[in-house]
Amino acid sequence: MTTFADPAGSDPTLPANQDRRMTPNVWITRGVEFGIYNAETETGFTHFFSPADTEWADGTAANYSSLSYTDWNTWAKNIHGGPPSTVGVNAVVHLVSDDIYLDLKFTSWGVTGGGFSYQRSTPPEANTPPQSPLPIPLTMLPSSPRLS
Repeated sequence: MTTFADPAGSDPTLPANQDRRMTPNVWITRGVEFGIYNAETETGFTHFFSPADTEWADGTAANYSSLSYTDWNTWAKNIHGGPPSTVGVNAVVHLVSDDIYLDLKFTSWGVTGGGFSYQRSTPPEANTPPQSPLPIPLTMLPSSPRLS
């Protein structure tokens, strides 16, 4: 589990105030007002779109395929009555480009001056292609009888 906290009044353009560890495509942050956004592709929050490249649902990643996903604003405001009401809710965020599903639970939401925090699962390590074996010098191969 990873914990991320963005203090109220922080500068959302600074890497320390962005959850850049999600993936190279999704860096969650928040300005001094409104909702969260993806600092990798957005300069601020846009209603019913931000954070770009994500979808949200109530539940756990164990059931990711049976959940109904929506944008964060609809999830937070229309389903839960506003971001402060999402604190403590088990959620799943789908990182669309990466096709990764993470468990996420907001642990705080600042009403004035921005700020928020959450705990989330960690994305799986990137698949590393297998290494090709080193070539074996011919002199090390066992000799075989020659066919005439």
